[in-house]
Amino acid sequence: MTLTRPCLASGRRASALLAFALGCALPLRAAAPAQSAPPAGEDVVRLSEFSVSASGDRGYAPAETMTGTRVATKIIDLPYTVNVLTAEFFEDFGIFELADNIVHIGSFTGLDIGGNFNLRGFSSSFQLRDGFFRLGRYGSSNIDRMEVIKGSNAAIYGRSSPGGMVNMISKAPKTRENQKVTFNYGSYGTERVTLEATGPLAKSSLGTTSYIVTASHYQRDFGQEYARNRNYEYYGALKHTFPDSSNLLVAAEYLLQMRHAPLNAAPLITDQKGTASNLDDEAVGYAWNLARVNPFGPNSELNRGYSGLTANYDKRINEVWSVRASGNYYLVRRWDYNQNTGWGGITINPAVATTPVQSARGATPQKGLIFEDGGGFQGDVLAHYWTNNRRIEHRSLATIDVNDYYRWDPIRQFANASNPDLVAWNAVRTARLDPLTLTPTTPVAYFPKWFQWGQEVATRIRKQRVTVVGGLIRHQAALFDGRLLAYAGGRYDTVRFRHRDFTQPPPGFAPGQMLDKTMSALKPNLGINYKLGAGLRFFANYSESYFVPQSEATPVVADPGYKSEVASGYDYGFKGSLLNDRLNFTVSGFYAIRENVLVTEVEETPPGSGNYQTTTRRDGDQLVRGFEVDLNWRLTDALSAGGSWGHVYSIYTDFGSAFPLAVGRRVQGIAPVNGGAYLKWAPTAGSLRGFSANLGVTHVGPTPSEAPNAGDTYATTANGQRVVTRTTYQWRLRTPGYTLWNLGVRYRLQGRGSAYDQTFAINVNNALDQDYRRANRLLGEERSVFFTYTLGRTGRGR
Repeated sequence: MTLTRPCLASGRRASALLAFALGCALPLRAAAPAQSAPPAGEDVVRLSEFSVSASGDRGYAPAETMTGTRVATKIIDLPYTVNVLTAEFFEDFGIFELADNIVHIGSFTGLDIGGNFNLRGFSSSFQLRDGFFRLGRYGSSNIDRMEVIKGSNAAIYGRSSPGGMVNMISKAPKTRENQKVTFNYGSYGTERVTLEATGPLAKSSLGTTSYIVTASHYQRDFGQEYARNRNYEYYGALKHTFPDSSNLLVAAEYLLQMRHAPLNAAPLITDQKGTASNLDDEAVGYAWNLARVNPFGPNSELNRGYSGLTANYDKRINEVWSVRASGNYYLVRRWDYNQNTGWGGITINPAVATTPVQSARGATPQKGLIFEDGGGFQGDVLAHYWTNNRRIEHRSLATIDVNDYYRWDPIRQFANASNPDLVAWNAVRTARLDPLTLTPTTPVAYFPKWFQWGQEVATRIRKQRVTVVGGLIRHQAALFDGRLLAYAGGRYDTVRFRHRDFTQPPPGFAPGQMLDKTMSALKPNLGINYKLGAGLRFFANYSESYFVPQSEATPVVADPGYKSEVASGYDYGFKGSLLNDRLNFTVSGFYAIRENVLVTEVEETPPGSGNYQTTTRRDGDQLVRGFEVDLNWRLTDALSAGGSWGHVYSIYTDFGSAFPLAVGRRVQGIAPVNGGAYLKWAPTAGSLRGFSANLGVTHVGPTPSEAPNAGDTYATTANGQRVVTRTTYQWRLRTPGYTLWNLGVRYRLQGRGSAYDQTFAINVNNALDQDYRRANRLLGEERSVFFTYTLGRTGRGR
């Protein structure tokens, strides 16, 4: 069955905006022929338009990014905000995993290895790796930097969250030889060894070749029985620079994460207040003490794997034209077992005082398998030229993008309910708790067996493919002697769904029957960046985006009224680069509306029958607004400081007709405030040269931890109206805010004239031993101390 739907956005509105935007960015009068030479005073030898140059004396803050525009651009020139965290920052603060511990960037929280994150009040389920679609699954050993492009501007890559996008940039081969081995050891059973080697490999009349290889083994526990994590990370890349200065980069990556008995969120506590009526029941918090006890036991796992290959070729054809072509292919796996039997909700103060306080775990262990593969192609053509007697500089970019994603995710239960192992499990899966501490009063029993094939029961079998083909046209013009930078462009994408559901097919479909559906989107973007004075800019932009979940349920896609999420938003503010580029800051505001959020609607079926039913549909809306402040300051040659802060107001303005009171309530998991600050001292001369010390602080405000309709019970009246019959106020719950202090000291020792160096480091994370809780209802980590030793060698090259 084939279904076709017209453009997702309003075609007339998008086309009009795009035409206006392109008109604003074109030259003020007829363009003169392209100039083959740059303006006077510009260096003739230039880097590739697709390569980011080394930053100046700016501490942790790079000067350029490719994530914001797909070509190398100074961050201060962009009409929106891009934040960057570098590998140096991760090393200095003892960050071995890039997860929800990364809260240093304002308005950014909830990062996890599965690809999820929260940015500017919106959630996203995938990220980018070197510009390509990525479902998380990365280690920190091969990441050079993490770039965060904020707002709907991230739509230059295609489908994107309206909050923005995260792009993990891989380490690149260097032309100077360097090898190092690093050992990390510390709290929570942390043991990590990392090898890294880079440098020139060959040089001939055909050009020069350089390489980089990294390998890392990392393991740790989590302070509770059975829970342990092991990462195996391998990465290698070759870069060849041809005599004409074009570049070919080929990279391969492998990751395996094995997590035994994963952590479990703290269960909900409901107070019955000693009455028989449920009208006064109230959700009062979470059983944090019970979260310290592993519910899964020794026969539980949650594993993830990734292997991929990426190739990139870029060439400056002449002083005007540059091209880039990139390809990516990946295989992703996830396999888990018995990680669905976590602690269940707890009731206290029951009507009958003798009723025990207890928590029941899941009745049937589940085996989950997710097989994903796909890849993409990106082709970019850039024209960089001057007109109007070289008074107006232009950059015109045209791209084509192809992304293909395939997923097969069979899920099976251990066996049917009459299986003797399940019967025995159901007799012991409920744990009796101490009424005061809410901890088990007797040793916890665990499900005793691993998954056994031949007796399983299939609960979900579906195969999904999503293919996106699109392109971007974007123009930048530098007007009024470079004081005004005007950007405008548009992106068009076609999305094709090919889904088959073998267990829960949509109405009118047989099990396994193909759903083939196509839709399209045209999204404009435009912005300005105006130089108010030396080192001070004003910027503003408007952009639109769309988002299609890669694993949208087949019945949802099959709905004739199905539409993707779309969003529009504004960014505005000031950027500064003062004191000879030593002080850099951004002060910005943002406003965005997200439409077609998945919600529950009440419908009369059939019309006029008086029979009302609920259905899931993309009809909801979300509103976000807020502000951010970012600062990096190189106070002296030895002392640098910086910070980032975000304030986010995120609510639903339409949560579906089934839950009308959810309107205006905060969005689950979105921290209203967060950010961090750092101070680093690294003497550049004297007896302390090679020594550095860094101090950092992060803060996350109280965060809504429940859906905006959680705890509300509704009834439907005869005319279809929805009224609340009772509520436990579960939607009001928040996880407490917290502030963490982290510090580290490092000393690099190198003998005079020696190619070898040694580095000794100590990091203390959560130095004040703050007892904190995360927004995902997991316990925070206690004070942690880590020791690092690195042996390095620097050799030939430059």
